Amino acid sequence: MTYQMRNSVIASVGLLGLGLTSGCQFDEGLIIENMRAKVFVPEEAATREFLREDGSVEVITDVALIGPVFLGLYASVAPPESIEAYPHPEVGPQYIENTPGDTYPYGGTTIGDIRYACFEHFTCKLSSGRFVDYDDIVDWFNNSLNDPIVDAAEAPVTSGEYIKQTCYALLDISTDAELRITAQDRNEDGKVDEKDLDFVDNGDGYYVAETTIWQQEYFENFSLWAFMDAPSEVNYTFGSCDPSDGSQENEYANNFTSGRPYTDVLNQPAKYIERGDWVAEGLVWKNPEDVPEIYLDYEVQ
Repeated sequence: MTYQMRNSVIASVGLLGLGLTSGCQFDEGLIIENMRAKVFVPEEAATREFLREDGSVEVITDVALIGPVFLGLYASVAPPESIEAYPHPEVGPQYIENTPGDTYPYGGTTIGDIRYACFEHFTCKLSSGRFVDYDDIVDWFNNSLNDPIVDAAEAPVTSGEYIKQTCYALLDISTDAELRITAQDRNEDGKVDEKDLDFVDNGDGYYVAETTIWQQEYFENFSLWAFMDAPSEVNYTFGSCDPSDGSQENEYANNFTSGRPYTDVLNQPAKYIERGDWVAEGLVWKNPEDVPEIYLDYEVQ
């Protein structure tokens, strides 16, 4: 067989293979959808009393008090007192001493991410989607929380621009969208304000957020469940955040770890749910095209 003939045969076989491949379609019977839901957090969850230096008590309601909200998809959700004192996903057998059984989630997402904000002061304290701009962050910590921000040299931070430029320098970025801490024009009305945050005041005693669980495999009658990790009343950190993990910052005078969510929050949520957190009863997701509404109405005592 000549070289030219051999190449013609190879080309023909290759084209035949392509034709067979493109003509074969396999239906694996999987239902995979971008599944959307609305999450409602009561105003009480965003309200807290603060004791001031003069002995007065100030009551503040602010979306910044809504910590990261974890949403998971589970086989079912048990009522209060069945597994925990609050509604909790069903669990598998306990096989490690002093460790609750695994919930074996089908998937999930969060509304608000624990973000790396370029200062050790913010480790495990800062969630995305809660602040309009950097000055909003400064005002919240320095004035509302009375938790003054300091930099690596222990100098007070009073400028949002200083936070922004520090982050840009340490992370080698040039836009707020890359940092993903402050709000973007989500509703496309030409301005950035509180209506562009993850949770927006619904005017009925609730804050509401819309979320999507991307490319989720649907299983008939599985349940959606959620909880909100409220900031600690002692130091304003999030219990779901591991302060010893995350990005290591050792540039200039910095020497800290940024913190990041524990890897098993959806698998063993009871390890991280504490007094003051808010939990949903859970609901059965009957149709992947539905947009269910889930309410985090149960406060953990």
